[in-house]
Amino acid sequence: MSPLPIPAPDPLPLPLPPGVLKALLLATFTLHLMAVNLGVGGSLLAAAHALRGKEEDRDLVRRLAPLLPASVTFAITLGVAPLLFVQLIYGPFFYTASVLTAVPWLALIFLLMAGYVLLYRFVDSVETQALRAFSGIFGTLLMLGAGLALTNVTTLSLRPDLWAAHAAASPHGLRLNTVDPTLWPRFLHMAAAMIAVAGLFLAGWGAWRHHAYARRVGLRWFLAATASQALWGTWLLVAQPKPLLDLLLNANTAPGLTLWIAIACGALALFMAIPASQKGAPAKDAWAPVILALASVLGMILLRDQMRDAALAGAGFQAAALPHRTDWPSLGIFGLTFLGVAALLVTIFRWAAQPPGSPDTGKELS
Repeated sequence: MSPLPIPAPDPLPLPLPPGVLKALLLATFTLHLMAVNLGVGGSLLAAAHALRGKEEDRDLVRRLAPLLPASVTFAITLGVAPLLFVQLIYGPFFYTASVLTAVPWLALIFLLMAGYVLLYRFVDSVETQALRAFSGIFGTLLMLGAGLALTNVTTLSLRPDLWAAHAAASPHGLRLNTVDPTLWPRFLHMAAAMIAVAGLFLAGWGAWRHHAYARRVGLRWFLAATASQALWGTWLLVAQPKPLLDLLLNANTAPGLTLWIAIACGALALFMAIPASQKGAPAKDAWAPVILALASVLGMILLRDQMRDAALAGAGFQAAALPHRTDWPSLGIFGLTFLGVAALLVTIFRWAAQPPGSPDTGKELS
């Protein structure tokens, strides 16, 4: 029996095998994360280009802005499913962490609401040709604050050995999990990834829509944000508890192999993006770094799940050992609904990516 103050799991069996639930968790979290990257990271990119004020930047913002509110909406909506799966599988850890840091956790809702309002003000200013870049910047910062609140709960849920001290130091749930050395590097790693993936979306859109400027600046944002991961990623790596660090540094373990494959894909994407971001580079050159970088992101999502299981195994928890009673009809209904929503999202984003009155002529726009 674990000496740590971990609540007992729910006595009711899981409705599906833990492996199926974890696969659904990873699938829905991936969709959520892509929408977050486009919505929050894209908002920061749009605000930054609005500040520059050049005609090519204003045109880029005009094309990007209509996607942002919908992306944030989808990010919030698509975040419900993975959150429910986390609560279902890792409930004793997630609920305890959210109670211990209740005030920052509840602040997430208000930060999202305020950031969403400011984002709409920014988008409205784009449509009226009176760019309010600071609305976009402040809105993005508030949404990043919501990301910090989520990162805070996530890191605390993985460290039940810190719960008693955290509760004693902040019995009213006011404190962030600042005792954990992984909090800040994990948050910065996430924020840089948002910018990098938003740059990838912009580069891919530029290659698809024959918009050379969008393709170039998207790849340059990706280059800058990914290069910064050498700092944030290394900091996050060395901040891990020693048992987890040993797993990551050993390529013979599943987490270690996943890490090094993801790093290799990211590094290759970085080097291929350098020539593709230069003026005059063919549009097709953007696709290789985009695909490689997205493969790296998928690897990091898998690694995140592997490290969560490794961290909680140290507390005596094994997700695979949870009792279950399979409800296959419910799984079938969920699967059909999931595929239908995914197809709908693809259609909506294809429509939104083409501004009215801007048909695809097949000619490269500089």
